[in-house]
Amino acid sequence: MLSKSLSAHGKLGRDSVRTLLLTLSFVVLFSFSELIVIAKDHVYRPKSDDIALYLIIALLAAISARFIITRLLLSVTFIIQVTEAIYYQFYGQFYGPSEVWLAFVETNDIARGMLDSLGSLGIFFSILAIALVFILGFTRRLAPQWRNSLAVPCLLAITVMFVGQFYKAKDGQMYKFNPDLRHSLLRNGLSAVSFSAMRLIPEAISGENQNIASYEPYQVTPRSDFQFGKYSIILAIGESLNPHRISALGYERDTTPELKALMEQYHGSSKLIVSNAVSTRVAIPMLVNNLREPDNYFAYKSKATNIFANANKQGFETAFISAQGLEGLSNWIGIHDIDLWEDTQIRPAPDIGADQVLTPSVEDAGMNWDKPFLMVLNSRAPHIPYDSNIPQGFAKFSTPALSDTVAQKKNEYDDAVRFYDKELASAIRTVMAKSKLPVLVFITSDHGERVGEGGLFGHSVVEMPIAEVPFIYFSNDPTMSLSAISPQAPRNHYQLATLINKMIGFDVSNPNQKDDSYYITGGDIRGLSEKVTYHLDSLSDVKP
Repeated sequence: MLSKSLSAHGKLGRDSVRTLLLTLSFVVLFSFSELIVIAKDHVYRPKSDDIALYLIIALLAAISARFIITRLLLSVTFIIQVTEAIYYQFYGQFYGPSEVWLAFVETNDIARGMLDSLGSLGIFFSILAIALVFILGFTRRLAPQWRNSLAVPCLLAITVMFVGQFYKAKDGQMYKFNPDLRHSLLRNGLSAVSFSAMRLIPEAISGENQNIASYEPYQVTPRSDFQFGKYSIILAIGESLNPHRISALGYERDTTPELKALMEQYHGSSKLIVSNAVSTRVAIPMLVNNLREPDNYFAYKSKATNIFANANKQGFETAFISAQGLEGLSNWIGIHDIDLWEDTQIRPAPDIGADQVLTPSVEDAGMNWDKPFLMVLNSRAPHIPYDSNIPQGFAKFSTPALSDTVAQKKNEYDDAVRFYDKELASAIRTVMAKSKLPVLVFITSDHGERVGEGGLFGHSVVEMPIAEVPFIYFSNDPTMSLSAISPQAPRNHYQLATLINKMIGFDVSNPNQKDDSYYITGGDIRGLSEKVTYHLDSLSDVKP
């Protein structure tokens, strides 16, 4: 009996030591790619729970390493993690679902490009090779022999992690599976692969999205008359702003008294224009990338017309301050060309009245206010539900509450616009006070909003009224009026972004545009949503 007891204790000790050694080995292998990318990219900072996931997977895999399924799943895990690092090294950004799908369409070109770059990519291929050889060649020999009562649940846990991710992708929204610089290589890669496998590739096989639109590259030319150091630029992007309920554009209720006062003080201009999309997830990336065609995938990749990339080329400091969470959008917006990025994933906002964070963020921005800058201020109010954007005691039109639900929601919307107006104007005034240079201020919204028309509210329906947004411009430099910087006021987001690129020092022309047609699209960043074509001459009679 004593010998059996000693044997059992000996086996427990050996299994424990082997589990610890394998866990540490897996963690070390996982760490190589993460540390290389973290060292190269100051913006990439994965969350602690993402990093903890590596440790959990390593421990579960070590305990159940004697099963071939565990070793195969672990091999796939390393392949996904390291290929995400390889893609980053090659393209300067992480791959998302669209890139996984695209790899099946342009396999030859991608493979040739990477073969030409083996020198810089070699370290990652070496890491992957070492990991696979260790997992498939040595792990079985080192695997502890835990009882099935412990090893099988660990195997099941790993399997559920994988299957669960693919199951979530079945009905999930694509933006939630796009890469994010606060997620680890593994999480970004697994999100991309799962969504592509469950949605994009089956759609392509069925013929729904097998073709990639081809466009001529935009022509971007430096302006010979551009003088650096004359001014800075604010682009304020509101949320769900209906231009017909903005008093600065003529609405009878005084919903935007602060912006109206700024316009009067600085002799500003206002009008109704048209957004590119009826979803934030598409409208903001298209706006800052100066895109006309919603399915111009390669224009996103080139960043030739991205206002942040172009501002950096000219020496502007860049900032993007948002009262929203923009998970999955940072790469599309151009975070690597943004010196200061703040959204609610970095700096939490209150549950009610999120726009309160804008002014404190400007105060704490730590920018060199002596130099020119391009700053985006992205508001949250008045996104539905509107009352979540109205702090206690701020309501004016919606108090007391009405029994008529539609009328009450309209009043809540107007109060949410009032709060947006108060907080945005405060942030703009703070920037102007800090800046040693004159500031050009462009104000618009990501998309419009249906506010009680036909008893309906919200957006995301691809139609003209919901794409209508406000446009306001003013500057504290009296020589920089709208008529002075542009012979014609912008009539849509594409023209607005083209004007901002001009003020940064670049002329943008689009060889794909043969007439005055433009597009409104939905919520698919690939441009596969419904698309409506309109012509500028059809807007001639539209009044705010």
